[in-house]
Amino acid sequence: MFNLDTKVAIVTGGAQGIGRSIALSLADQGAQVSIVDILVDEARSVCDEIGPKAQAYEADLAKVTEINKVVNEIISDHGKIDVLVNNAGICPRLRFIDSTEEDWDNLNNVNAKSQYFMMQAVCPHMKKQGGGRIINMASSSGRIGSMNNASIYSGTKGSVIMFSKAVAREVAKDGILINCIAPGLIATPLITDLPQNQLDILYTQIPLGRLGEPKEVASVVTFLASDEASYLTGAVIDITGGWQMP
Repeated sequence: MFNLDTKVAIVTGGAQGIGRSIALSLADQGAQVSIVDILVDEARSVCDEIGPKAQAYEADLAKVTEINKVVNEIISDHGKIDVLVNNAGICPRLRFIDSTEEDWDNLNNVNAKSQYFMMQAVCPHMKKQGGGRIINMASSSGRIGSMNNASIYSGTKGSVIMFSKAVAREVAKDGILINCIAPGLIATPLITDLPQNQLDILYTQIPLGRLGEPKEVASVVTFLASDEASYLTGAVIDITGGWQMP
């Protein structure tokens, strides 16, 4: 599909779900993949699936010190970073009226702060190399708001979209392209664990009549990581089966 031979890629939150599929897809196209996750045992299992083209790194990306540490480790091991996929995130179901300051801080630290400071950590290396690709995982909830008790989550993903656009403008001159993916209803436990009656209602609202598959998100990420996406930056690509048509 897309030739990523010689590319070094980071996938955060690559131990499971969409992140796992992204790591597999990038490696399948030839990239050397560094999976960064707090769930390091699960990340190692994904690396075992991939083989020698993948390594696992443990980090709590809610902490900037750990972000800088793991990026330095990857540079030390591989000499460069060509692709960053900011996928790590959490989405607890929280009613607005019951949400706490701790909830706010936790979701913003994991979902938004981690992406912002991962970009900040890798961009100087990409600039030295003459460019790179950053793909940030947003969400349809960051575009239209969640309908399932996830107001803080929606805010974090909206933040991702806006700061991605702003930073894309700043670093375009350095050959660094930054784009967002905004998945809709994808077949991961976050969605499939919903009660069947809720799922049945959701199916009727999706023109394609089904949930998306993680590999369908991964294929778009792989395109954005490739040379074929060389004139695309500051974009938000919706993967919703037609559920959202902005």
